[in-house]
Amino acid sequence: MGRRFSDVKRGAKLNTALNNYIQYLQTAGTRPSRIGTQGPRNLSVYLYVQPFTVTVAADEYLQGRTTPDSDTKLRTIVNGVSEAAVTNTLGANTVISLPKFRAARIVYFENSTRSVSVQSSDVTGLQYLKYNGERFSIPFGAQTATSDQTDAFLQAKAAILAANQAAAVKRVSLNREYVGIEAA
Repeated sequence: MGRRFSDVKRGAKLNTALNNYIQYLQTAGTRPSRIGTQGPRNLSVYLYVQPFTVTVAADEYLQGRTTPDSDTKLRTIVNGVSEAAVTNTLGANTVISLPKFRAARIVYFENSTRSVSVQSSDVTGLQYLKYNGERFSIPFGAQTATSDQTDAFLQAKAAILAANQAAAVKRVSLNREYVGIEAA
């Protein structure tokens, strides 16, 4: 019987959170702006990839970007696997643009000490766990015309986990390549 009414018990707490959210939206004009309080972002590093799902010429590449820290941490590892490739030099190759294209991306999160902190939401007032760690991500593409995106990701994931064994928490995920269709 306790499980049947678990959401009812949470109802008062969630109703308070809803009221806090409504108040947050209504007082948006009175809050000071945070623009300029955290300093400038690092410049992006531009990388070049060949897509998995679209056929392009051997000398045509698509452009992606990442942070300098992510580039340093992940590019060499990703290039070490047989199915994936990413380069930071274009050479004699050409950059092309595909409308609504997003390259496949590896996202890596590590937390060296498995530490979390309890934070309270500014919007709802509810508490949540914040995982104290670093996040890195890098676009990647096909090494050959027959490379498979899933195989490339699984190889890169294994290589990233093997290269970062000192971290207590390691998560590697894939954002799949996306090719949108333009309306006529």
